[in-house]
Amino acid sequence: MRVRFWGTRGSIPTPGHRTAVYGGNTSCVELTTTDGTTLVLDSGTGIRVLGLDMLRRPSPHRIHLLIGHTHWDHIQGFPFFTPAFLPGTELNIYGSSTFQRSLEDSLSGQMQYSYFPVKLKELASRLHYTELEEGFFRIGNVLVETQYLNHTSTIAYVTDHEPFWNSPGPVFQHPGDQRHIEFLRGADLVIHDAQYTSEEYRTKLGWGHSPADYATDICAAAGVPRVALFHHDPTHDDECLKRLEEIQRSRVTVMGWPLDVFAAAEGMEFEVAGRGWERTVAESSALARRPIAGGRVMIVSAQQGDVAAIEQVLPDDGLRLTPAPDGRTALDLVSVYSPDLVIINTRLTDGDGASFIQLLRSRLGKPDLPIILLTEDGGATDTLYSAESIATDYLAKPFSPPMLRTRVRAWLARTMNGNAVEVTSPARRVGEIPEPAADHELPASTGRLAEALASIPLFATLTPDLLEHLASRATEHTYPPGHVIVRQDDVGLHTYAIVSGRARVVESLPDSPVEMFLGELGAGEIFGELGVLRERPRSASVVTLVRTRCIAILREDFLEMLQLSREMSVALLRVLAGRLYEADRLLARHVPDPLTGLPGRRAFHELYRRLTAGTKRRGSSVLVLVVDVVHLKDINDRFGYSVGDDVLRTVADALVESSRSTDLVARYGGDEFAALLIEAGAKDAEVVVHRVQQKLNALALYRGLPLTVECSIGYSVSQNPPETADELLRLADEHMQGRRSSHTK
Repeated sequence: MRVRFWGTRGSIPTPGHRTAVYGGNTSCVELTTTDGTTLVLDSGTGIRVLGLDMLRRPSPHRIHLLIGHTHWDHIQGFPFFTPAFLPGTELNIYGSSTFQRSLEDSLSGQMQYSYFPVKLKELASRLHYTELEEGFFRIGNVLVETQYLNHTSTIAYVTDHEPFWNSPGPVFQHPGDQRHIEFLRGADLVIHDAQYTSEEYRTKLGWGHSPADYATDICAAAGVPRVALFHHDPTHDDECLKRLEEIQRSRVTVMGWPLDVFAAAEGMEFEVAGRGWERTVAESSALARRPIAGGRVMIVSAQQGDVAAIEQVLPDDGLRLTPAPDGRTALDLVSVYSPDLVIINTRLTDGDGASFIQLLRSRLGKPDLPIILLTEDGGATDTLYSAESIATDYLAKPFSPPMLRTRVRAWLARTMNGNAVEVTSPARRVGEIPEPAADHELPASTGRLAEALASIPLFATLTPDLLEHLASRATEHTYPPGHVIVRQDDVGLHTYAIVSGRARVVESLPDSPVEMFLGELGAGEIFGELGVLRERPRSASVVTLVRTRCIAILREDFLEMLQLSREMSVALLRVLAGRLYEADRLLARHVPDPLTGLPGRRAFHELYRRLTAGTKRRGSSVLVLVVDVVHLKDINDRFGYSVGDDVLRTVADALVESSRSTDLVARYGGDEFAALLIEAGAKDAEVVVHRVQQKLNALALYRGLPLTVECSIGYSVSQNPPETADELLRLADEHMQGRRSSHTK
């Protein structure tokens, strides 16, 4: 495999004579395999020069672009990548969607017309986007392994990574660092973030970059033969980088490590003739989404500001949050709520948060329970290094809520799915869930089963005689973690009642390795009843998350009980109505309007509460717009509904293109739209209205609509946004009616 560095700088380009040796362009590395496959790692400004070089190569181009993350210095060169403008180019883009936006949205954000004259969707090349999780996937003959970092021949490309603890090497005790070492082990070349010196790093904790000492020590611990120090700090000129390289080489010599250390430089090119892939490849596919919705997160902090900030970002992933004001309360609640992850402040009213780590894990019986510490002093203290209190991860305060969200997602994707899926057979296809046999089937007495059924709310209304009758043919089972109790498309012969434990409901999508998370079930809940009632195959699979005890009831017996007990029938209707309501709520929140692609009315109100919570903390104002399409019914009658639909799409696009990615635009009704602009005030209102009208006229002309699109627009402003959007929408509507009246006079 041939390696060439096109950009080695981090944070921001630094052109000039002082950076001529090691280069001033931001991250971009090209890998070319022996069969001609081209992989490009990141699209910093170095990709512009790579693109010009590719124009001299035979076409058409087939390029695989792997983006570690979408911070600006890793994508800012993409709009200047010339092959992306060529019709014959096939550009496959891979990356993570961890930071709240999809991969495509992140790239297109910097190509909005306000910043760049050509939009992403206007590029002539064929673009394909693939969002990745941790795991493995193939590009031709290249096997790629992905892993979340603390901020991602074999070549390991590790940029924007930070030590898990500020602990000196070469011995690393933190599980995160140990995991990082295992990720690097066996690589023939490691390209590693080394942005800071050790002295600089002391004031840069939590910034997502490594000191050079760490990069060298971690690679020595992994036993790799070569490491390229990469992602150079903008303040480090050629002379500084040369010294840094010499210091690391000297350290390697003193320690007697067989490690070749060098600072990556633009234009550097060489072959990597490695030992081949020596590691066991797990069956975890990087292409398969690992749902974390339904995961339980406990927040242990007495500081309401921390809790409020976390509550603004984690619910977007469907996570269930449980706050606890101190360590003792957390210990009381942990067995009840059984969290999948804990976030704990180091300073609690009843002691050091780190001292509760081992107690929480012991109380829950999960020695590997992921725990994230929020440190008050900018880093880890000496007490955090002991085996008894070591945490999974930490964030220095003040922390970035999106960064916290990313780390929570990473740890839950590893641990929740790791508990649910147990890979045992190398021949099993990717994504298939193993189905081990139940631990044991209890030859339970009818009386004991009847007592257990009475603890289930659905059956609690049955008389003792009916409970005995129902239990007479029921069977009790205890399943290990990862067991598929109900498999999608199987015939429904039983209804199941959960006595203890927890299970997840997932649906496999056709022609896709992806599984959609539908919900989570706990003690006292039932499942499988729909297959029994509809006499149809199962629509989803139910997989245990922990050791789970269930009672299986035959279809005939379940239906008989519904006929014999009106109370049980009503109770089942309540269960189904609750599930229908929850499904409707989630649908309204996540499914966009099919015509315009915008959120709907209910989604607008739900998102309003979350978006305005942040503005309240910051003390900033919001601007709400309401937009009505004038005479839409007349347009439909005169030109047809297809033209009316084009008008609605044009209005939607005008609003989106006139707002920012942080704002909220929704289709509020048939001919009504609403927009929430964050951190905008009265002085911005008329500017935004004028911008919308200009954009609307331009789009209507560009799309050749056979009429002039007219809209009525009103707005309202609030320095202290109310809990709901109703009042602001009412004021904006009154303002719109007033403007409309003044125009008609």
